[in-house]
Amino acid sequence: MTRYIFTSILSVMSFGVFAQASLRCELQACVESPSLFEFDGSSFFPIRQPEKTGEGVYEFQLPSAGNRFYYVGVNTQNLAPVILGQEEQVVLRGHCRSFRSAAIESPVNEAYQALKEQLNELQSRGSILSRQYQMAAGEGQDKVTAQLKALDEEKLALLEAMEKKDPLLGKVAAINTLLSYQNNGAGYENEIDYFANEYFHFVDFKDPAFQYLPWTFEGFRSYTTTIISVGLPEDQQRAYLDGALAKLEKGGLTHKLALSGVIATLKQKNNGLFVYYAGQFVESFKDSDPSAAAGMQAQIEQMKSFVVGGQAPDFTQKTPDGGEMSLSDLRGKVVLLDFWASWCGPCRRENPNVVRMYKKYKEKGFDVLGVSLDKTHDRWIQAIEQDGLEWHHVSDLKGWSNEAAQAYGVRSIPHTVLLDAEGRILARNLRGEALERRLEEIFE
Repeated sequence: MTRYIFTSILSVMSFGVFAQASLRCELQACVESPSLFEFDGSSFFPIRQPEKTGEGVYEFQLPSAGNRFYYVGVNTQNLAPVILGQEEQVVLRGHCRSFRSAAIESPVNEAYQALKEQLNELQSRGSILSRQYQMAAGEGQDKVTAQLKALDEEKLALLEAMEKKDPLLGKVAAINTLLSYQNNGAGYENEIDYFANEYFHFVDFKDPAFQYLPWTFEGFRSYTTTIISVGLPEDQQRAYLDGALAKLEKGGLTHKLALSGVIATLKQKNNGLFVYYAGQFVESFKDSDPSAAAGMQAQIEQMKSFVVGGQAPDFTQKTPDGGEMSLSDLRGKVVLLDFWASWCGPCRRENPNVVRMYKKYKEKGFDVLGVSLDKTHDRWIQAIEQDGLEWHHVSDLKGWSNEAAQAYGVRSIPHTVLLDAEGRILARNLRGEALERRLEEIFE
């Protein structure tokens, strides 16, 4: 699991006598005292400072309560997740420069580490079997389906065992349990529809414990990654994401964690839906967390240039013959900005489709600007000639450090950006039939 955590406000209540849970940190090379943090999906918050009880020894005291996730470290970039609440003492041993590799001694924390390993192992086996199913046929698929069913039974057994062991571990298992489409997908049109509607099948988001569970954030982040990575049109992506978020009470802490997970993925992938869901965050939390809402609004303004409807950033790079060309030189035409490279197999396989569409629509005002992520001039030119790419080309021959690619947040290729005649972004990552349909809408 990644190092995202949640924030909540610890209630300070008046007790005559109450039980205590403590975290004892035995640390090396600490220049400053660690803090105990929580996370709300957007920020880490220090909630406790320790008492120093010896050289390199720090003690945190909490009222005894149900187990919850906390994080300990000297800053928010280097934190160790730890479960606290029901055990009288948890011991963390490590180095102040690397909290994430600290050893944690306690039954529930050790069980959590074991659970993560089991979940990873089940997921890995499931991925292998899914690939085998896709490659098999007839009786071969039947055999793999039977193996997937057995794996489903292991997942359910683990879920049941964790629910009995500790409610918190049960919820972690629940948010990570998805059974196979082959054995459970009856009634769904396809596997992605099954995934979108059943991913959180075992989760009851009405349970208040999910308000403080960092796996709520992680679950929605993983869910969003799949939804936006399988080639769905943007309206279908939004429909699925809206459907998943609709199960949560708007404006609550669970909603905040979940929506933050969605937004984190959309921003990382430069997905056009970022502005829409970030706007939802601002509207939902502008009163309860004005600081987080203001920060999100600033990100929206920053991202508008990279999403549908925004003005495409201009740039200038070298052409193959050593001259210079700017994106703005093509203003007045519908332009496909095509990030590619000679060494990129998927790019080269897509090139014939772009060639066909370029020839079909170039007389109607369609043009292409290829931006190469090559480092070698000769290979770049050779690929242009071999693939018959008759449109405009530029590059700074810096590979992945290409400045235009950096400006557009390109992290994988092929990557396309379709612009209207005024230089506004119409769509991103259209290829094949999707690009052809959009060009038909524009020109025919």
